[in-house]
Amino acid sequence: MSDEQRRKDIALFRYGLIAPVLHGAHSGCAADYFRQATATPLEVPHLGTVRFKPDTLKSWLQAFRAGALDALMPKPRADLGTSRSVSPEIGRRLAELLTEHPRMSATLARDRLVAEEVITSPSPSETSLRRFIRAHALRTTSASPAIERHAFAKEEPNELWTLDFMVGPKISGMKMAPRLLAVIDDASRFIVLGRFLPSESYVDLAPSLVEAFARHGLPLAIYCDNGAAFSTHDLALACARLDVALIHSKPYVPQSRGKIERFFGTVRSRFLAAIEPAALVSLQGIDTAFTVWLESDYHRRVHSSLGVTPLARFLASSRPKRWISRQELDLHFHHTLRRRVRADCTVSVAGVRYEVPPEWIGHTVELRCPLADPSSLILFAAGKPALALKPLDVVDNERRNRPVSFATRTEEP
Repeated sequence: MSDEQRRKDIALFRYGLIAPVLHGAHSGCAADYFRQATATPLEVPHLGTVRFKPDTLKSWLQAFRAGALDALMPKPRADLGTSRSVSPEIGRRLAELLTEHPRMSATLARDRLVAEEVITSPSPSETSLRRFIRAHALRTTSASPAIERHAFAKEEPNELWTLDFMVGPKISGMKMAPRLLAVIDDASRFIVLGRFLPSESYVDLAPSLVEAFARHGLPLAIYCDNGAAFSTHDLALACARLDVALIHSKPYVPQSRGKIERFFGTVRSRFLAAIEPAALVSLQGIDTAFTVWLESDYHRRVHSSLGVTPLARFLASSRPKRWISRQELDLHFHHTLRRRVRADCTVSVAGVRYEVPPEWIGHTVELRCPLADPSSLILFAAGKPALALKPLDVVDNERRNRPVSFATRTEEP
């Protein structure tokens, strides 16, 4: 994450603290609110737990009124780009080494500088040298040539969707800030999916993506980074079943996802900067507020690159959309398992045994279960659902298999 992004996240945190005073949501005077808000330590993005004084919040309020959200961003270090431990002599010799040997690692470079007695103490460390190399782009010319990139745009809606997560503002009662999942259509800049979720996990991602497919049809391809939720086997399998190409960008190259990054900038400047404090009390509150803003503002505002609104451009598609039923989508996005059927007609999943018809004994079967209910297993045959499995009931089986007997009279009539 860039230093600029960290500064923006901290600014949003500060805005969240002063918002009740800005919008008159606090019934008492501002001083009382500031004392209450700073009575306990607060969890600050990227900084951890910090205790503030009331005057600090007062200064943030004054800064915001004078310069809006940008005034709440921490100032970058005055010595940014310089090193406190790498002396000019060490820096010059390091630059010479990397000019001669562009692929030399920071570890090897430090060993060479120690051998030459240019470095005579534990400082600077390998980490400091590595940071110095990045800050001064010592590898740019010979080892890391600039990559040629060209702006592009798809011709028709639903050709390409780009997915990404953005860290949202702190919500009371939530340990972790919610994540905004956004999916933007490349040709129209229409947001086919925008939702605040409790995490960036696949369990939260999949149901939302299913909803987007059900509402807007299937895209030809989806484009995302290499985050954990986007790199799961289940997502790759679901996209393959739906004939949707899953494309991952190169690691650490956010420029390739420029449209979604610019949209996140719009969210910060036009939505979060003016959000009502009442919307920040729950996940549902901020999600509802975002949906309203998306439909009433972003989708209906003329886009500077298109000359029309995203909504109008998305609806003007000349290519027929690919539709699939919600029931089929749910099946494609089920979690997939493979198990071998035992001789006692059972398979074991998460420590629980399930009954399978005897004709499957010895075969490896495909099982799928809903993300929301892992205990509901469905056996698939030839890619189609065959039957729902039930947990093993040994008592019922014993009763079912018990030989039938009849009472016999032994006494004399």
